[in-house]
Amino acid sequence: MRMRIKEMEDMRELERKAEELQSRAEVAEEEETEEERKLRMRKELEKVAKEQAELRDSAKLMFEVGQKAYGKGSYGRAIEFFEGALTIIPRPTLFGGEIQIWLAMAYEANNRHADCITLYRQLENKHPSLSIRRQAAELRYILQAPKLKISQEEMVTIPLIGSSYDSYAATWSDKDKDKSPVTNQLPSSKDYLADFLVWRPPVGFEKSGAFWATITLWLCLVGAAFLLQ
Repeated sequence: MRMRIKEMEDMRELERKAEELQSRAEVAEEEETEEERKLRMRKELEKVAKEQAELRDSAKLMFEVGQKAYGKGSYGRAIEFFEGALTIIPRPTLFGGEIQIWLAMAYEANNRHADCITLYRQLENKHPSLSIRRQAAELRYILQAPKLKISQEEMVTIPLIGSSYDSYAATWSDKDKDKSPVTNQLPSSKDYLADFLVWRPPVGFEKSGAFWATITLWLCLVGAAFLLQ
């Protein structure tokens, strides 16, 4: 009985403290001015926006790591990173649709064909982005396209070049062996310009009076030119 009474008293004490805290909060809200309320709301919104940006950066990093893992052939790891990114990025967004396209390709590469087709159908039917729906439909069509079977008669055969060509080439080369090579040699042209520029004095010039008269006149003109300077 005493234990029961003690529990009831404790419950009443807790209720009283809760009422006091609530009344204090109400008084604080009443005393808060309009400017303070706006400032508090802005800080809260900035905090939420910062957290969302950090989450988006984390999702983008996981998406990029998943792409690298896919390129290296680690399809299981790529699936983990893509699915982790989708826990942050909403699926109906454009970025979410892009991640799902890569996830479907990783499913197919990891031998999860049914999961791949299911995801493509979901994107094709429900995603808000037209480009994502179109891309998913095209990829699904490629995977589900019927395989063409070509019979032996329909195959194109390329004939091999056999010994007939080799014998023809050998015969042609034998004919050419007997022929001596013909070289076209142009006759060397005479250097008339050099012969013209080389001065050859006439024979017996030392006995010619006209020659010495010309030399004397030239020397007189040169001497007069020096004197005039």
